[in-house]
This record gives sequence, C-alpha cells and structure tokens, in this order.
Amino acid sequence: MTRRAAAERALSMPRSAIREIMALASTRENVIHLEIGEPDFSTPEHIITGAFNAVKEGFTKYTPNPGLPTLRAGIAEHVSNRPGCKVDPEQVVVTTGAVGGLFGALMAVTDTEDEVLVPDPGWPNYESIVHLAGAKAVRFNLDLKSGFVPSASQVETLITDKTKAIMINSPGNPTGVVFSHQTMKEIFELAGRYGLYVISDEVYEDIVFEGEHVSAASYGLEDQLFLISGASKSYAMTGWRLGYVICPSDLANVVASLQEPVASCAPSISQKAYEVALSADQNCVMDFREIYRRRRDVLVEEFGNTGLLPVVPAGAFYSLVNITDRHAKKGSLEFAKKLLLETNVAVVPGITFGPSCDHYVRVAFTTDDKALRKGLRILRDFIRHG
Repeated sequence: MTRRAAAERALSMPRSAIREIMALASTRENVIHLEIGEPDFSTPEHIITGAFNAVKEGFTKYTPNPGLPTLRAGIAEHVSNRPGCKVDPEQVVVTTGAVGGLFGALMAVTDTEDEVLVPDPGWPNYESIVHLAGAKAVRFNLDLKSGFVPSASQVETLITDKTKAIMINSPGNPTGVVFSHQTMKEIFELAGRYGLYVISDEVYEDIVFEGEHVSAASYGLEDQLFLISGASKSYAMTGWRLGYVICPSDLANVVASLQEPVASCAPSISQKAYEVALSADQNCVMDFREIYRRRRDVLVEEFGNTGLLPVVPAGAFYSLVNITDRHAKKGSLEFAKKLLLETNVAVVPGITFGPSCDHYVRVAFTTDDKALRKGLRILRDFIRHG
C-alpha cells in the first residue's frame, strides 16, 4: 500500500530565505556574515553567572506553563516602567523565544479562514505562523514614500468581516524604522473601531538610535493587545530561547495552555537568567546599543551618498539596500546567492520579507566594524559592477 501523504499545511508553509542563505553560507569559509539577525556579543557575564548559580541550586526542572511567578512579576514591572503602561503579572506568559510568544498570540485568536494583516516588508515568520493556524495572511504595504511607516487609511481598506488581527513591528525588521506616537495612535484607533487584536512585536525595543520606542502597551485596548518581546536582542541571549507575551487578561490562560503541547514551558535555566538580566543594572544594554549605533553609522558612511539606502535605520540592527533595477529583474534571491558564491558576503534577499521588497537585500550590522565595512564595500561594488 502506498504511504499516506504528509500534511499539506506543513508542506505548503512559506519558507524563509534567511535560513536558505545561512545554510549556503555554512558550506563556505571566510564568509562575511551580514545576514545573521543576532548580536555577535557573548551574553554578559553576570547573566551567565546567575544561570550557573540557578543550576547549582536545582532550578533544572519544569516550570508552570506560563513561567516562573517571580519572572512574570519581573517582566510585568519591566513593561510597566514605560510611560502610560500598566501590566499585571497574570497577563504575562513566558515563552520559548519571542517567536513562541507570536505563535501563542496568533494561535489563541485565529481560526481557519480568518485573516491577519501583516506588514510588507515584514519578518517572514509572521506569515508562516498565520499559515500554520489555518488562517490567511493579508499584506499591508509599508511604502518607501512614507518611510516604511504604515498608513492607517490604507490598512483600513484591507479590513473585512474575516479580519481578526493586525501585526505591527517597531523597531522594524527589516527596515530599521521606529514608529512615532502618531502612527501608533492611528493604528490603535483603527483597531478599536473594528474590534481587531493588535499583535505588537517589540523585541528590538532597546535598540533605538533616533526618537524613542513607543510601546503598544501605552495605548490602552488591553483586551485587544498582545505585546511580544524577550531576552534575545537586548541581552545577546538568542540561544537561551526566552521570550514573553503580554496578553489580554482573559486570554493569558489560553496562551499558557498552548505551551503544553508545543514546549510545555520555557527553559527553567533561561528563565532564571532573564530574572538576573532584568534585575541588574542595564549598562550592558546601553553599551550594546551604542555599538550598534556606531555600526549603523558605518553603514551610512558607505551607502549614504549612493542612492542605494532607502532610509537610515533609526532602530534595530538592520537596513534595506536597493540592488537597482538591473539586478532586481533576476530577483533578490538570485542576487544574494550570486553575491555569496562570488564574493563570500552573505546578505538576505528582500523577497523573503514580502513581494514589495524584491528590489532590496537586507544587511545586519551585527558583525565587527572591520568586517562590516569590508562587506558593505564589496556589496556596494557588486551592485554597481557585478
């Protein structure tokens, strides 16, 4: 008898070209990595020490599905310290990475045939999770003319009776754009009028160079907001897999219950490490931010007068770079592969962030200054002459 088919939902899940480029880069030596969206620093020593101490004290067991009560209280306090924000520990669910928070939020509110508005360009995992939930991702355009900032009036034209939620991300991946108070206000007014959930990805909240991070938690609508963040970017803790989601009070238990069949709970040792990170002074966060600012400035020095930099990143550690019409005719994926194979510089093709982005590649300024400058110059020359 012929074996039965694999799951169509899994087989048809949109794939991220980020991992494709990373896999290709791993087969080569002496690659300049401008594709990897993670800090190149080690986790600060005091956080590592705190984790080791927790291990010695026996914190190596399961925790409750929503996380350690002490950590949930620490996260609630951390978020509540922002202007206009008030979070109760019972709203906090600790997750396996911020992506676990995104997964829990989307799975908690979407059913088959529902629609979720996702940004274009935007992180590809948004669409993948919506797909796995059996819902449909509907893209709203972040237009270069508006500086990759969403237009509430344009988003409104996409809302139907099936629309359940809108995804936002500030500081943004891949654009580096930081939303203003006005932009956030307009999005939340729109969500309020239509009763939509807002799922706000704020994992780059501490990496802002110009302006300020405006948290979604400061705009009310507590019964419609899921706020996602975590340890990975702020504290160089990507491999610790520790994130969280702030939920509407009546849905926190639902999100926590979704942990059980997927991850049970976030790693206990990582939870104790994040407690240390939040409770200690934040000098390491500020130091990391200033390093990224300096590297952002290297990017501007190399691309600022070329016409290839659509916007100067105000936050996160990414930038889009225009590969010009000549290269875009063959597509950004082919461009990124050709660049890697011929020059050993790895970047991410823009198409992975949405159909509007095929004229771009994304660079991450998460490598040391010397390698960054060299890689950017190679990229610049390849765009012009390659």
